[in-house]
Amino acid sequence: MGSIQGKKILLTGGTGFIGSPLCQALLERGAKIFVLTHNAHPLLPQITSLSSLTDAAAHAFDIVINLAGETIAQRWTKRAKDRIWRSRVGTTRALVQLMGQTAHKPGVFISASAVGYYGTDATRIFQEDTPTASPTSFAHTLCKAWETEALRAQDLGVRTVLLRLSPVLGRGGGMLEKLWLPFRLGLGGHLGDGKQPLSWIDRDDVLRLIMHIIDTETITGPVNASAPQAISNDTFSRTLASCMGRPCVCHVPGFVLKTVYGQMSEELMLQGQNVFPQKAMGSGFVFSYGSLEASLQKIVARS
Repeated sequence: MGSIQGKKILLTGGTGFIGSPLCQALLERGAKIFVLTHNAHPLLPQITSLSSLTDAAAHAFDIVINLAGETIAQRWTKRAKDRIWRSRVGTTRALVQLMGQTAHKPGVFISASAVGYYGTDATRIFQEDTPTASPTSFAHTLCKAWETEALRAQDLGVRTVLLRLSPVLGRGGGMLEKLWLPFRLGLGGHLGDGKQPLSWIDRDDVLRLIMHIIDTETITGPVNASAPQAISNDTFSRTLASCMGRPCVCHVPGFVLKTVYGQMSEELMLQGQNVFPQKAMGSGFVFSYGSLEASLQKIVARS
C-alpha cells in the first residue's frame, strides 16, 4: 500500500462526488495531489489547485486520474449534449495532449468512462470484451469517443485504464442524490415496470478499485467498476426503502419519465444492463460491498 508514497498525482474532477474522497484517500497514502479545477470549492490545504492545463504543464506527474465531466443525469437537449461531450471528450483529449508535450510521462492514466458504453440489453451479461448492445445510443457514442481519446495515451507509452463506472452509491451525489428525499418521505418506488436490470457500485469500492488499479501494473484497458451482482430496479427500490424503514408502494410510470427527461430516461432509467467486473475480480480485487443491502445499510447508518 505504499507504492504511491511521494508520487505526484494530477486529478480532474477532484472536487466531485468521487474525486473529493479520492483526494483524501490518496493523501492518506502519502501522495502529492494536484487538482485541475475552475471550481471555487475549497480544497484541503495539502492539495495544490491548478486553474489550467498551462499551469499543469509546469509539473511532472507520475499518475493522472481523469474524473471530469458534467452530469449526464439531465434532459439531453442539443445544448446539454454539447456540454456533456465537451466536458468528457474535450477534457480527455486535452489531458493526453498535455502528456504528449511533457518529457516525463505518467506511469498510469486512469480515465473515467461509464457502463453506458455497452448500450442496453435486459438479457446479456456484459464483461469488458462483450460487444455493445445499442451502438447508436447517445450513451455509447459518448463513451466510445471518450475512451478513444483516452487510449491515445497508450501511443505515448502510458499504461491506460478505462474505468467504466456503474451508477455509484453514496451520500451527497451520484444515483442516490435525487432519490434520497422521496424515499425518506415514503414516496419512493420503481421506475417504469421495474424489471430493467441495474448495475451499481458502492463509492467506497470505487475508491478501493482505483487504488487497486494503481498498484496492479498488469491492468490495462477497460475495467468494469460494478458490483458483481446486478439487480432489478424494483429490487433496488424495495431494498432502499427497507434500509430506510419506509414503505415502497409508489412508482413512476415510464411515460412520465419520458415527458420530463426524454431520451435520457429511455437509455438510462427505463432500460439497463447487467455488467460483471471480470477484469477487477480476475486481478484479485475483492468488493467490500458486493451486497446491495450491505451498501445501503452502511450509507443510511452514516447519514
